[in-house]
Amino acid sequence: MRKIDRDAKILILGAGAGGLSTAHYLRQYGYKNVTIFEKLGRVGGLCRSITEDNQSFDLGAAVVSPDYGEVLKMARQYRIRLEKAIGAAAFSMDNGKNETPYHRLYDYLAGGSSLIRHLRYLLLCLNYLKKRFFLRDVFRHPGWAGITAHPDLCVTFSAWLKNNHLEELSRLFEIPITTFGYGNLDEIPAPYALRYMSTRTLVAILLSSVKFSRFLPGVLLVRRFTYGFQRFWEQVAWDLNVRLNVEVKTIKRNEDGITVTYTHPIQMLGDQVSHAIDKAQFDHLIISCPLLKKEMEKMMDLTEEEAWLQSRTQFIPYAVASFEIADMVLQERVAFHLPLPPLGEPMIISQPHPDNELMAFYARLSSSNPTEADEHRLREHVERYVKAFGGKIKTDDDWHSYDAWLYFKHVSVYEFRAGYYDRWEKIQGENRTFYVGGLFDFDYVEGIVCYSRALVEQHFIKEI
Repeated sequence: MRKIDRDAKILILGAGAGGLSTAHYLRQYGYKNVTIFEKLGRVGGLCRSITEDNQSFDLGAAVVSPDYGEVLKMARQYRIRLEKAIGAAAFSMDNGKNETPYHRLYDYLAGGSSLIRHLRYLLLCLNYLKKRFFLRDVFRHPGWAGITAHPDLCVTFSAWLKNNHLEELSRLFEIPITTFGYGNLDEIPAPYALRYMSTRTLVAILLSSVKFSRFLPGVLLVRRFTYGFQRFWEQVAWDLNVRLNVEVKTIKRNEDGITVTYTHPIQMLGDQVSHAIDKAQFDHLIISCPLLKKEMEKMMDLTEEEAWLQSRTQFIPYAVASFEIADMVLQERVAFHLPLPPLGEPMIISQPHPDNELMAFYARLSSSNPTEADEHRLREHVERYVKAFGGKIKTDDDWHSYDAWLYFKHVSVYEFRAGYYDRWEKIQGENRTFYVGGLFDFDYVEGIVCYSRALVEQHFIKEI
């Protein structure tokens, strides 16, 4: 028999990548009584998409690589279109050599413009790909159970690069790691970075940045969903029982099941009239929202082990703002500020559509928690950047959007060494409760989805 009966009533908290993918796999395996509670009025979590002038823009997770096997499989199942995300430029506000802020990306990565520098850089990339290939068995399975058996990996990524004589590639890895909100290379534990930077992903990044990439097949390159990452998850959610605008008040867990008290909107003929408080009983609970320990303790009584494990997690404050910019078209669809600017300044400018004035600016914030002051400072930096490029923020539009959040839930290198993740895996299922999300693999969509599938197969499907 199955570990958990297919008629069990299952509640999933959170309709982001973790919650929706878990429900998707449960449905595939025949579980029909699965409900998802989402506090927002939309699905997708940090996969957020908007539309401007009939074109889609991602203001969160934006691209997929050829290594996104589970995500691409789901995209094929739902017949969701993808397109190439090619081209990358480099710029600096301190670039005094030219009238333009742009400088040559490849020269920056290679550490010089000479042929010898370029060839050495390519050889180092090949050496990394070889080392990462030989680590494939370590990263074959989702999650981090047993990672303590590899003490050489339980170091920061910068230390791992140095130990493997690859520190000259630091400039390369700052782009997909630091600028994308995962911290500095001397902060992020090597297992996170190595899982993310697989051989296929790195090759796709390198190929997508070169001029001739437009002539290469899309399956070799970095791609984006034509209508946005959020719209991908919206289509997945069509087949699932998702309830939006639900605020969970209390969760009581005991041997008889899970009792949840929550509020939700009541609508009459399309007009919202009130919020009702309700109570429901479930057999199992799956938590997929990246709640802080203090927020979880408001809802439910954590066990001593749950409280300790949650207390060790860390976040990185990250923000994305979008504006309509007049008289400015990027050389490529994305431009990176290299060398990296101080905290609070944009590290990335994205303009997915050259015929559309909407641009997004991504920055790691200087405050431990996002504040209004961070928002004002980011606005000032964006104005300075735009002026250097000869553009102008359209005053009739002002802020088009601004989102700031505590991103990349993770733990330190010390926790990796101390068996943190083995302790998490040991309590999965206790008190009828399971946990999924970026913390348990790596906080990118493919890692989240793969862990969701592994948890379903291990704890729900596997026979006893």
